[in-house]
Amino acid sequence: MNLTFRAATKKDLEAISALLQRVFDVGPEAAFLKPSVMAWKYWDHRSDWTEPRSYILEAGACIVAHAGIWPMTIRSGADAIRGIQMIDWAAARESPGAGVALLRKLASHFDFIYSLGGSDTTQKVLPLFGFVEQTQTWRAARPIRPVRQILSHQNRNYKLAPRLARNWLWSVFPQNNAVPGWKVEEISPEQIDNQAILQEATGSLFSLRTSAFFEYYLRCPLIKFRLYQIGNTDGPQGHFVMGVMRGQARIAGLWLRDPSAKAWRAAYSLAQWIAAQQGEVKEIAAAGTVGPSGEVAAQCGLHRTGTVPVYLLNRKSKLYLPKDFQFQLWDDDEAFFDSGLPAYWT
Repeated sequence: MNLTFRAATKKDLEAISALLQRVFDVGPEAAFLKPSVMAWKYWDHRSDWTEPRSYILEAGACIVAHAGIWPMTIRSGADAIRGIQMIDWAAARESPGAGVALLRKLASHFDFIYSLGGSDTTQKVLPLFGFVEQTQTWRAARPIRPVRQILSHQNRNYKLAPRLARNWLWSVFPQNNAVPGWKVEEISPEQIDNQAILQEATGSLFSLRTSAFFEYYLRCPLIKFRLYQIGNTDGPQGHFVMGVMRGQARIAGLWLRDPSAKAWRAAYSLAQWIAAQQGEVKEIAAAGTVGPSGEVAAQCGLHRTGTVPVYLLNRKSKLYLPKDFQFQLWDDDEAFFDSGLPAYWT
């Protein structure tokens, strides 16, 4: 079977949607298949990444495999290392091997490919292709308004009453105490100092996210994200992005100039304070790499709900990540994923 590999265009939207509907057994009304969402993910302008963000394999005029890409850049300038996470990766059942063939094509185009979790099938396939488990990420959440959360909870069974009691305790203890000398304010992407970010990205525990990325990210049609800056008497110390999806406030990602325990504590405490000011928020959720960030999150009242493996394909051997490099919700599509129903973690 002769397969053609190419970047997808907007003209392919309906055909890609049809393939994803068949593979994932969903209808065209699924949130991730809305034309506006697909257009944003794959073709909306983002000046931090001008290359294609959707690729397909064709057999004749038929699309047999698709992968959207979610870019990640490590370092900047001539030292930049470019990688991707594949989202909406799917292959027609009648074309066995097409999905792996598409993966091989993409592996030759980028310095590395990473994968956060994925389906059971994906986690079985990736090691066979050469992916290795790089680390684990934690998932944690804290109820903000437990009674209102329970009234809209997706799991309505005999555990509802015990869940309410537990979540009430979790919402109250420990108290969310502010870190003295730290403050938070909402800012626009233009207010981020690009040069400072670029200078401090070398050796950082975070993927490189410039103001151009935030400008794109805040245009997400599924969830209204906001950008916040945190600082102390020494000036700005970092920023985080948070949005609310069906009652759950999601900390999409955090970037800190000095990722010390004190800075992590200030960030998680201030994020909880921001979430509590929004009446529609019933729960706050976050993610990061297992290690110091998760330990501080737990101290701030976020309760771990599970871990997710991070797989890495680094065939060009260009990528060397610090032990605590942070994989967060904004490093794939989990931050804006919408099942169509509430999806509380607690």
